Amino acid sequence: MKASEQRLVLVLIILVAVFATGFTTMRMLNWQRTLEKKARSVVMRTNETKQLLTEAPMWEERLAWLRTAQPQMTSVNKANNDLDQSLVETAKNSSVTIENKQLQEPVETSYFHQVGETVLVKTEVKSLMHWLHELQSPESFTLVSHLTVQPVPEDASKVTATVHVSRLFSLNKPAAENTVETKTP
Repeated sequence: MKASEQRLVLVLIILVAVFATGFTTMRMLNWQRTLEKKARSVVMRTNETKQLLTEAPMWEERLAWLRTAQPQMTSVNKANNDLDQSLVETAKNSSVTIENKQLQEPVETSYFHQVGETVLVKTEVKSLMHWLHELQSPESFTLVSHLTVQPVPEDASKVTATVHVSRLFSLNKPAAENTVETKTP
């Protein structure tokens, strides 16, 4: 082999070595970035887990309150009647006029029973807001899931509102069936 051919082969080997080193370096940098992303993800999950574990006593206390305070549904009719009476009573106390009522289908989820009623009310905005606030106290387990408010054309101080009100009841299951046990290391 001539000296020029040897130099050409040597240059070719050096070029291959440089490209191989560059390719290997790029692969190693990508691998390092992937590992850094995974490490950040693990750190974030660890921090979230620590935060959740520090909040565990608060959530256990809330669950205990929920189990003792949430009413149990004895029958759908009684639950609907109780909700209706509550709506009428609180509306009267807040100077809200109920013009129309319509019961909703009861719903059962894996966490609660729900009965509902859609009411059409006519009142002043301030009275409406006071009534809605009074309805949704935590102890009553009542919620407003839909609200539509429209002004009354004849009287600018009044509004007509369509309100979907629901009440949540416990499932009457033993505590063990609704509990998710977690074990900490």
